[in-house]
Amino acid sequence: MKTKNIITYSLIAFALTVSSCGKKLDIQPVDNIGTDEALETETDVNNAVVGAYTIMAGGALYGTNLVMVPDLYANPGYLQWTGSFSTFREISRQTLLSTNADVARTWTQAYRAINAANTVIEALDVVGDEDLKNEIHGKALFVRGIMYFELTRLFGLPYEANGANSTPAVPIVLKAVKKFPDITTGAKRSTVAEVYTQAENDLLISLELLENVETNDIYATMGMLVRLYLQQGKYDKARDYANEIIGSENFALASDVEAPFRVKNSSEGVFEIRQNEQSNAGTSNDGLATFYSSYTNNTGGYVGRGDINIVDSYYESFDPKDKRKTELIYEGNGVKSSGWFTQKWSGYFDNIPIVRLSELILTRAECNFRLNTAVGATPLDDINAIRKRAGVDVLSTLTLDLILAERDTELAFEGYRLHDLKRTKRNVGNLSYNSEKLVYPIPYAERSVNPLLEQNPGYLQ
Repeated sequence: MKTKNIITYSLIAFALTVSSCGKKLDIQPVDNIGTDEALETETDVNNAVVGAYTIMAGGALYGTNLVMVPDLYANPGYLQWTGSFSTFREISRQTLLSTNADVARTWTQAYRAINAANTVIEALDVVGDEDLKNEIHGKALFVRGIMYFELTRLFGLPYEANGANSTPAVPIVLKAVKKFPDITTGAKRSTVAEVYTQAENDLLISLELLENVETNDIYATMGMLVRLYLQQGKYDKARDYANEIIGSENFALASDVEAPFRVKNSSEGVFEIRQNEQSNAGTSNDGLATFYSSYTNNTGGYVGRGDINIVDSYYESFDPKDKRKTELIYEGNGVKSSGWFTQKWSGYFDNIPIVRLSELILTRAECNFRLNTAVGATPLDDINAIRKRAGVDVLSTLTLDLILAERDTELAFEGYRLHDLKRTKRNVGNLSYNSEKLVYPIPYAERSVNPLLEQNPGYLQ
């Protein structure tokens, strides 16, 4: 059976509070995130972990921001924002304010997911079946671990391999907030190193628990561990987990470049978020298809706002034969009737692949190359497997620059660009990879209720 982790349910235990993007948001400080509902049965606890997953599927997190913003933040020579939302315009111009509502809602919703996970963990004693308890526990730790990882990449300076990583990241909260008397105040920001350690430990324990019950979620946890270790420059660990997923034979490269974005549960989807009429992040002012699409459908209706188009020079950088150009990029004919747009995010209800096999093949190739190893395959064979699927000529020799260029092309518009530029210490336009302007501000609303939250350099409030 193919193993993957998919968001499929509507929110049961935790109601989403954000209904629009950058306008009229119901933003609450993290100290007010909680639930008064007791988890008294196995069903309650299982519903609560479903609720945590569904929070992650919303527009503040993987439904939009955690995928779109890292590319929009690193837009020079790549993407152009032409939309009306000031929050995303600030991000695209790298001129953020601490009052930016999209920064605030990502912080708030990530901590809501963390709080949901903490609530589940504290209620595990009501689950009598040991296998079910381990499965629920593993899923809750998965949610908490990846949320801390994502928060640190946005709100903290880049992780420096062999460095102290002692700069502030985000608070580590491991206790559930259930009622007003339980509100946690005075939480300080932990260091980048501390939060990475917390995220790693959560994911490793999650993996152990899920492996023990042989559930169909272990590869999603492994996939996020691959990403975490690659971001840290721990190439041997990233390589080995990537190789384990590839070698499991539960996944295969799709036959064409568009399938991973059109086919639900595609052959290469390791961790997907399913978008349907109940869980969709948005079809009017939120959601990936909303912002990235500009075309006319077969009934004559416009799809998407066309707020993000591809810069001409980036479009021209593709090999003319590359299917990732000819089949995944199109000229707008919808609300925006000119400019280039990505076909990856063109359906409101298509699954969102968060981790897919092609990323893991590229990671294995890069790590093997850096370590001068050939675990699972040679770097050249891995890179050429990706290139063959894309319809471009295979390579006879390989360099690190060629590997990174292939990664940039294959994973374009999927939320990797900012994080990859930072970890490989490449400039983002005219900014250094570790520029203060490439780090989110701590939201003003959070600091107003918790003055112990130190603001990032370069922000006034």
